Amino acid sequence: MKFKVCISNNFIMKKILYISLWCLFAVQVFGQRPDKPNIIIMMADDMGYGDLGCFGNEIIETPVLDRLAEEGAKLTTFYSGHATCSPSRAGMMTGRTPFRSGIFTYIPKNSCVHLRQDEVTIAEICKEAGYETAFFGKWGLIGDMEDPQQPKPNDQGFDFWMATHNNAIPSHLNPVNFYENGAALGELKGYSSQLVVENAMKWISNRKDTDKPFCLVLWFHEPHKTLAQPEEFTQKYAHHGGHKAEYYANVNHLDFQIGRFIDYLDDHQLRDNSWITFTSDNGPLRDAGGTTGGFRGYKASIYDGGNREPTVMYWKGKLQGGKVVDTPMSFFDFVPTLYDLFAMEPLNDKTLDGKSMLPVFEARQYEEKAMTWLGKMDASVRMGDYKIIGKFEAFDKKKSLSEYLKTRKLIEFELYHLTNDPFETNDLAGKEVEKLYEMEKLLIQNVESVQADIPNWTGKNVLPAQAAKIISGGFAIKKSWGKMTVEEQANLGQK
Repeated sequence: MKFKVCISNNFIMKKILYISLWCLFAVQVFGQRPDKPNIIIMMADDMGYGDLGCFGNEIIETPVLDRLAEEGAKLTTFYSGHATCSPSRAGMMTGRTPFRSGIFTYIPKNSCVHLRQDEVTIAEICKEAGYETAFFGKWGLIGDMEDPQQPKPNDQGFDFWMATHNNAIPSHLNPVNFYENGAALGELKGYSSQLVVENAMKWISNRKDTDKPFCLVLWFHEPHKTLAQPEEFTQKYAHHGGHKAEYYANVNHLDFQIGRFIDYLDDHQLRDNSWITFTSDNGPLRDAGGTTGGFRGYKASIYDGGNREPTVMYWKGKLQGGKVVDTPMSFFDFVPTLYDLFAMEPLNDKTLDGKSMLPVFEARQYEEKAMTWLGKMDASVRMGDYKIIGKFEAFDKKKSLSEYLKTRKLIEFELYHLTNDPFETNDLAGKEVEKLYEMEKLLIQNVESVQADIPNWTGKNVLPAQAAKIISGGFAIKKSWGKMTVEEQANLGQK
């Protein structure tokens, strides 16, 4: 009997070894490892929290994203990296509050500002883990696509890219400002989201090593102005009139194009080994047709309407089955999540402001990390149920803008309990003094940490003239070499 047991054990061990080898062979032949899913991040531009059907919109038809939420997960408390486009995108790419990277608001044309070479991006992390990488859409992280001194997407980890500096010109129809791997493409026929989707599908189809996982970033131009979409979509909403009708049609068309992309993933058996995200870079522009779903503020606002985003994710085995995730998370969390997923140490020693989302996705214990945002004249922190907003002291005309941004102090505070008061209507600063003190201390500490990292820029157009005017209170800035016009105020770091 004892001898028979030994034979049985040997047989079992051989079986286990055989199955293990077969699994390894199957992975190599039929696809990449399950712990390295394809990473697909889709992002709208200026879409409000309440602009999708699955987030409460009863007018705009978004069946594709609604279905993705039903099959995957809806994240109800997910924040972008900032309330305006360029810094928000920097926050996602780097996992860092964008002021640390010297990106304070949208990057104007012919600006010296760009995502610096020493920042580690999600694409670089994925490449380190053996991924192929590609980018399509609105880059927004460069001042001049033709300046050889400014890093392009390929310098930030993308094997292939097709992008615009900022918004689609002259509109979403037949844009003229796309570049592909550094070469200007001239006028392209079609709509921006259509072009992004079709070229992304083409890139996937043309990959030579299909065993490798891929990281694909699609940052759409829609529904940022100037809007354009096929007439059939426009006519569907014409009875709403004016800019609202066009906005509704534009979002509907974006959803349609995303549907073409999701169908492509399904047809090629790619969706179920992919972590797919859809979100927006910031809240809607006031009076442009979008809605915040009731949250206070709009684009560029420090209130939740400015950076609380309609976010949907799908990841078989982690996020599926119509989950509703209400844990507060943000763009800053993508980088730490990738490091966690790949069991990888950070690729540099720069401060990260996010935290891995995997414990939330896997229903494990999760200890929340404070989220910090800086704006032109204010800053905020959300931690748990509470959010504090601080206003900075006025600009000192004796200082350069650079010095001011690095040293300005917070002087006035508002406190909100977002679970009880999600629309930020009841300021608790005068009522919960102990909590105010606790949150004030946290906000100041985090802001000072960010300020210590702010780099100097030595070129032109660091800020758009409008932003410089807001920060400076409308005053021309005096520097050692003379007075500057409002337009010239954007020259930071030159004393």
